[in-house]
Amino acid sequence: QKKHYFYLTTITFLLWLTNFYTGFMVLFFGLLYFITALINHSFSNKIIFHYFTKSLLGTTLGAFVLLPAFFEILNGKINSDTTLSLGFQFAPYQALDKLVVGAFNFTEMEKGLPNIFLTSIFTLLCLLYFINQHFSLKEKFTSAILLLFIFLSFSFNPLVLLWHLGQYPVWYPARFSFIFSFYAIYLGVQVIVHTHKFNITSKIVALLLVISLSIFLLLNIHQKEFLNQTNIILTILFLLCSLLTILFFNYKWIPVIFFGIVGLEVSINLLASLDNISYQKNFDYANFTSNVSQTTTYLHKYDSSLYRTEKTFTRSDDDPFSNNYYGVSNFNSISDRATINLVDYLGLENNDNSFTNNFATPLSDSFLGIKYNIVPIKNRRNLPEKEQIVFTSAFYRPDLVTNTVVKSFKQLQIRKNSSALPLIFISNTHQKITFYNNMPATNQNNLFSSIVGQKLNLFNSLYLTNPSKLKNTKHSKNTNEYKKIDKNKTANITFNIFSFEKGAYYLELPSNLTTNVTSIIVNNRQLNNDDLGISSKLLNIGYYSKSTPIKIVFNLNTENINLNGIRVLQFREDEFNKIIRKFNQKQPVTHQTSPISLKLNYTAQKNETLNSTIPYSKNWLIFDNGKLLQTHKFAQTFLSAPIKKGTHHLTLVYVPIAFLIGLIISIISTIILFIFKPKRD
Repeated sequence: QKKHYFYLTTITFLLWLTNFYTGFMVLFFGLLYFITALINHSFSNKIIFHYFTKSLLGTTLGAFVLLPAFFEILNGKINSDTTLSLGFQFAPYQALDKLVVGAFNFTEMEKGLPNIFLTSIFTLLCLLYFINQHFSLKEKFTSAILLLFIFLSFSFNPLVLLWHLGQYPVWYPARFSFIFSFYAIYLGVQVIVHTHKFNITSKIVALLLVISLSIFLLLNIHQKEFLNQTNIILTILFLLCSLLTILFFNYKWIPVIFFGIVGLEVSINLLASLDNISYQKNFDYANFTSNVSQTTTYLHKYDSSLYRTEKTFTRSDDDPFSNNYYGVSNFNSISDRATINLVDYLGLENNDNSFTNNFATPLSDSFLGIKYNIVPIKNRRNLPEKEQIVFTSAFYRPDLVTNTVVKSFKQLQIRKNSSALPLIFISNTHQKITFYNNMPATNQNNLFSSIVGQKLNLFNSLYLTNPSKLKNTKHSKNTNEYKKIDKNKTANITFNIFSFEKGAYYLELPSNLTTNVTSIIVNNRQLNNDDLGISSKLLNIGYYSKSTPIKIVFNLNTENINLNGIRVLQFREDEFNKIIRKFNQKQPVTHQTSPISLKLNYTAQKNETLNSTIPYSKNWLIFDNGKLLQTHKFAQTFLSAPIKKGTHHLTLVYVPIAFLIGLIISIISTIILFIFKPKRD
């Protein structure tokens, strides 16, 4: 119809525009629903043609959003490993536990069951749809197939992948669960619209459903963390109220009672669910943001050049984004795979969707261009509790003790790292770098050696193999493996060593040695080994003078422990400072001329390489004296280009090619949409 000409196209466009991920889910459901409608009713070929052409037109209208997202997915999620399994993630019936009031908590947010909620009365009405005589057998059959398909998609792995664009979701499982709730409520509404009074069969079935669901919930009261006596009793009470509503459905006050029951249950569910996930107080967030923003605002005025800033503490992986500074930390569900791989090789904290600067060293800070570090001040604990900054995690970094203090605030301090590389720098050669799994110190050393064009060894090392003391432990058959003698008593392994030279010291720790396995005490200070990810990390254990005693104690939290591969490393700071000082003297100054462009001038005495720690992208164009250079990858991750002997005026421009192509497609689609708009009579 003429008055609905824009409807489907606009809906499709807005779904893609607001969020392509959930937009895909809604549009996929729309396609499935359209197929069921075709089965149940007869439609002309013209209507079918209009459905697909207008859906396509709405999609092309959103091309300026979809194309960039598509190419980011190609660089991120598509490159990650996904194992296809025909199994179930959980028994499908377990999803029924989520019908309980307040069936949500932090665990469910991370890796739990689908987040569905219908209210008790719509749960009953949805099921009563399938015995309602108003609807044909064909309609009920197709609706049942569609509802069952969505329900099984919560747990059946191939369907999970189908709904989530070929990747298992990290956090927030079954993100399309809102569609199940919508469709189930829709079926319930159809029952209300076409029912004046429920027959005896429907009333008996409703009674049996209430009894069955109540028994099921009572039997599962201890099966899930979010299930407790209070929310199950509340749910059963709402089921009983819903049953009474169905039994007396033609009573004149039922509409008021109906909305009252639904509104009350929704409100209680909202309050109970939010109460379960309120893991941070508002003043904690406000204190963190105001204090960190105070330091970053000062830094912007103090130093307007191009550099990175980091912290020795975190609230979230997206702190740079929320506190307005250029940092290393980032959370992004379509993060570049090459960047995550490099971060992992260097021993920094990471997972499939995020990475931070935790477990850093002066060496990693240097080549990542971290010019300033923000650290907490010790006496902040003297402040009133509601004024203190609260961290999600904090890391002990005495290796920053030699950094110059720029400014101290009430709770935080800014320290300058004079050995930081610029984000764009010139190297003598373009060397291929080999990275090794679970060898972060070696990888950091190799990367820095490639940058400066020298073969270096900036870490002295010592493997921990001969413990000084064993308490309630003994050697097992394998080397460096130990086991408890008495399982009911505390047990630990102690190593006593002396520092080799003055400098920062690190413990290179395999990823399996988390706090679940061992707590580690170094000179009476406990290390943070809560989460080591999937690869070895470098834990800063102190900054010592030569021949200082270092006592390392491993307290066993399990019956057995494997200490193979643990090294004590000393960073050769003096040698590093000499090299980096000389290297930085010849580096050009980079100026940011706009949000998408950089400029620098350099005179090369020979053929050299322009390297950077800017993640490689084909969208970056490098012009040398107006001529486009061919770009390459440096360290398998970063932007690089060769430059010849002579004077260079270099300009780097970020051109969002996919966005521009998508924008052109969107403009053409808009023109087509209005050209073929039906004329008014």
